[in-house]
Amino acid sequence: MRDIDRAQRLLGLFTSADCAEAIAGDLIEERRDRGVLWFWRHVLGTVLVVSRGAVAAAPLQTLTLVAAGCVLFAIPAFAGVAAVRLFPQLIGTLVSWIVLSLFWWGGGLWTGASIVTIAQTRGMAACVVLAVVGEALLIGFGLFGAWQHAVSARSLAFYTIALLAPAPLLAGGTIARSRAIACASHRPEQ
Repeated sequence: MRDIDRAQRLLGLFTSADCAEAIAGDLIEERRDRGVLWFWRHVLGTVLVVSRGAVAAAPLQTLTLVAAGCVLFAIPAFAGVAAVRLFPQLIGTLVSWIVLSLFWWGGGLWTGASIVTIAQTRGMAACVVLAVVGEALLIGFGLFGAWQHAVSARSLAFYTIALLAPAPLLAGGTIARSRAIACASHRPEQ
C-alpha cells in the first residue's frame, strides 16, 4: 500500500473522504522534495489539528466523551489490578505483567471502539484527546515518582504497560470508525 493511500485512510478517520484526499495529495507533492519523515510528521500533525478543531467546535460534547472514556477505561484497569492482586504470590512475575497488560490493552481497545460507536463524528477526536491527556498525566506522574523514589523494575514495567495503552485505544477507535465508514459507503442512496 502506498503512503498516499495510508495517509488518506488515516485522515479519513477524522474528516470527510474528499478532504482527506485533498490533504494527502498536497502532502504527497511536497514529499518528493522533503522526504518520507517530513510527510508522516505532517500527516500526524494534521490529524492533531483536525482533532483540535473537532474539540473546539463542540468542547462540551467532546469532554463528555472523554469523561465517558475515562469511566469505560477505569473498569478494565481496576479489573486488571484486582486480577493481579488476587494472587499475591505472582505479583512481579511475568504472568502478572501479562495479565495486567491484557486487561489494560484490551480495555483500551474496547474503550476506543465504544467511544467511536457512541459518537461517530467526534469519537476519534475524543480518543485522541483521551490518549494525549492520559499520556501527559502518566509521564508527569512517572517523572514525579522517579524524582521522589528510586526507580524499580516493577515500576518500570508498570509504566511501560501503561504508556502503551493509548495504542490499543486509538486502534479500537480506528477499527470502529473504519467499519462505520465502510457501512456508510455500502448503503444504497435514497
